[in-house]
Order: sequence, then structure tokens, then C-alpha cells
Amino acid sequence: MEPLPSLVTERLELRLLAHTDAAALRAFRGNPDAVRYLSHHALTAGQTDRLLADLLARAERSTAEWFHYGWAVVLRSTGAVIGDGRTWNTTEPPLPGGVPARCANLGYLLHPDHHGKGYGLEAAGALVRWLFTERGTHTIYAGVYEPNTASRRLLESLGFTQDHYFTASQDTYGKALASWRYRLDRTSWPLAGDD
Repeated sequence: MEPLPSLVTERLELRLLAHTDAAALRAFRGNPDAVRYLSHHALTAGQTDRLLADLLARAERSTAEWFHYGWAVVLRSTGAVIGDGRTWNTTEPPLPGGVPARCANLGYLLHPDHHGKGYGLEAAGALVRWLFTERGTHTIYAGVYEPNTASRRLLESLGFTQDHYFTASQDTYGKALASWRYRLDRTSWPLAGDD
């Protein structure tokens, strides 16, 4: 795989995850407050290391059409990894995924120490822009548990709209929470004219 360039925003750098990010990922992937609204519970150090290895392998196998990338969210002022993001349209690149080739999924997570500062919006916005302008994505999906009002507001501020509702009984991750699938189409992206 050809290395992807970093995405640089006013305060952040988003770059592909690396082996050296293991300690940072353990700090938030193992934090119950950080993962409250993720599809998994707090991970042990070993589980986090296996997740990182899996994400690195998926990125290595990614192609222009079928991809799965994990991103480190780096605070430019300190170089600290404060979260991670994911962009994918398949679980197992280079094999086709569960969404059409010109669609993608978006995920993001920040350490709770960095909540409420606009970093999530900045990081997610950079990934949305990258998916639309660099990957040629037509539609982006993002899942969010219903009680996660902060993430729902973040997605809505980027132009995402509610696409499908899932009841708590439909949750397959063991959280027993209702959730929404949000979507953003390239043609309705608020910044479509800026690129």
C-alpha cells in the first residue's frame, strides 16, 4: 500500500495508525467513559494491541476501491495522540464490503480529557472531506447510539441526517441501546462547493 498523506487541520493532524500508537490507544480504548457509546466495552491492553494489529493489516491490504483505514488523531501543539478515527467500506480489503464501492463508513473516538473542545468535529470533518474529495465517495454512513447526543450533534453539524433507526433489541454489540444510522450524500454536503 502506498502511504496516505496526513490530513492537517487548524489544531490536528490525522495520520494512519502505526505500531507506535499502541500506548495511546490503550489509554482511551481501555477507558470505560471513552467507549461508553462504542460497539465494544473497555478493552484490555492485549485486546487493544490486537485491534491495532488488525487495523494495520486492513490498511495494508486496502486498495483504491476497497479500504479500511485507522487514523491517529494527533494534537499538533503537543504531538499527543488524543483519539482515533476509522474510514472503511469493507471489513476485509481488497474484498468487496457490505456497502457499495462509492459509499463508506465513518467512526471516531477521543479520550474524554479532550471532549468539549471541538476536536471531534475538526477530526470528523477532515475525514468527511477526505472521503468525498480524495476517495470519490458518494455517501458516508455513521452509526451512533441514541443517548450519545454529543456525537449526534457533531454529525448533524457536518450535514448528516438520520437514515435508519435501530431499536435496543436490534443492538448486536451487547450495549442494549437504540441507535441511529446517519448518512451524508456528497450532493448535499454543506462544503461541496469548497473543494
